[in-house]
Amino acid sequence: MGMLERKEKEKQIRRNDIINAAEKVFVDKGFENSTMDDIAKEAEFTKKTIYSYFSSKEELYYEIMLKGFLMINELVEKKLSEISDKTESEKIKTMGMCFIEFKDKYPAHFKAMMDYQNKDEDFHSKNKSTIVGKCYEEGEVTIDILKKCVARGIETGEFSNKIDPIAIVFTLWSHLMGLIWLIDKKEKYINNSYNKTMSELIDVGFEIVINSIRSN
Repeated sequence: MGMLERKEKEKQIRRNDIINAAEKVFVDKGFENSTMDDIAKEAEFTKKTIYSYFSSKEELYYEIMLKGFLMINELVEKKLSEISDKTESEKIKTMGMCFIEFKDKYPAHFKAMMDYQNKDEDFHSKNKSTIVGKCYEEGEVTIDILKKCVARGIETGEFSNKIDPIAIVFTLWSHLMGLIWLIDKKEKYINNSYNKTMSELIDVGFEIVINSIRSN
């Protein structure tokens, strides 16, 4: 390995170390309460070094969000490739379970992805090649997969053709996010007060929603 290659490798390792430190700080303190000083301390670098890689904690936020989208896309595509012969309903449920698994394993990335508030400037053409544009591009991957599942389900008669496909997609999406919120905030309460596990609620919840779009 040449000198330039070694330096580039070291630079990438340092960059990843900073992102990893930011993930931990954002989880522990929340994005709003975190500072670049906190990230520098966690990464064991000077703040000057942090700024030589990232201009702001917002830029680090986008990096974490992009990393999250790439990981969830890889997980979804892997799991769906294993059940390519299953029904579209089963594929949609599998996608949902991927997000629940991802949320448990990578809370910082999941929170960054779900908490982001869309801004008008995000949709300007000049932003498409930026880190924000890359986040949107990767964020559309699982939505596109879900749209294809719905379209195939309608085409094969598994799902009703009387409901707008895009409405189906975002109804499914909102249901999934609602389940994840329930798991995150109310799991202990539901388990202790009603003796119901999250696994039971997830199974029933998916079945209720899927039944609502099936062909009669």
